[in-house]
Amino acid sequence: MNSRSIRIIVPIVLMAFILSSCAPLPPPGTALTDEERASARKTCIARYTAAGAVGGALIGGLLGSKGAKWEMAAIGAAAGGTLAFAIAWGHCLSVYSDLRSYPVAGARETAQNIGYTPAQGNVTKIENFSLNPDGVAPGGRVQMSGAYYVMAPEGTQEVKVTETRTLHYFDPSGSNWKELGSVDNEITSALGTRRAEGNFDIPSDVPEGKYKVTLKVSAQGKEDLASQELTVRKGLAMGPASGGTGYQQAAYQEGSKSVDKKVRSVEVLSKTLNVRKEPSSKSEIIANIKQAEIFQAVNDTMVDQNKWFMIRLDDGTEGWVSGKNVRVLD
Repeated sequence: MNSRSIRIIVPIVLMAFILSSCAPLPPPGTALTDEERASARKTCIARYTAAGAVGGALIGGLLGSKGAKWEMAAIGAAAGGTLAFAIAWGHCLSVYSDLRSYPVAGARETAQNIGYTPAQGNVTKIENFSLNPDGVAPGGRVQMSGAYYVMAPEGTQEVKVTETRTLHYFDPSGSNWKELGSVDNEITSALGTRRAEGNFDIPSDVPEGKYKVTLKVSAQGKEDLASQELTVRKGLAMGPASGGTGYQQAAYQEGSKSVDKKVRSVEVLSKTLNVRKEPSSKSEIIANIKQAEIFQAVNDTMVDQNKWFMIRLDDGTEGWVSGKNVRVLD
């Protein structure tokens, strides 16, 4: 290997080492501030696009003619980085999308709604899944919304559920779908129906084309999935026509009752109040708040005839509090 090749390869190896030693990204589901999320995205995208550029530069530098190795390395780096961006987005889904779910009907009510009997055994079923809008410009945002149920014979109390969102890109040259990446959201849930909502942010540099977002739900050895196609093209909408987020604008039907998701504030009535991960008195406690404190409520739901509010704490964390211990401020 001559000195020119060494001068090409050494910086590439050093860059790869630096990228591999970067601080780890936050685990999926971690509550992040806008600044933290922006930083995590920048780090993640740089890691994967630079890896593409490194590979392109290495190939270009080694295969180019003796007098044009530097030029070939530069061309290879540019091409590798461009092609790597869509893949980088797929690898970075955990910081470009979120998915949170909450119960909307218990096991008994769900069984009545779907005609479930214990003889059916374990059942996992996605009832619906949609994207709003289904066409968006680079740099825009898409809302994900869906509902699913998990059922099992009597005696089962809680089950482990994995909610997986996966991104595919349609490759026109091969006329096939290529998986770009996926991220899992693991929860422990009571049996019944859950609603899943979240946002899917589109990087401003993402290649235009046709994509596909898939939601898969797995529990007790059973799984179901649903997919929706998404067109990314300049000139399309930047986000949902209704604005806001799924938590602030959506509404669902529980039996014959309509539950309003209008944004409002709630005041704590009890001396201390537990904030829980899910709307259940058995759910994990994630924070404690005090009497007379006021918080924005971004969602509400009815569970076993008890109303719960999802509130946003000062650090951006969101959790659930019992409606019995708060007062709604109109």
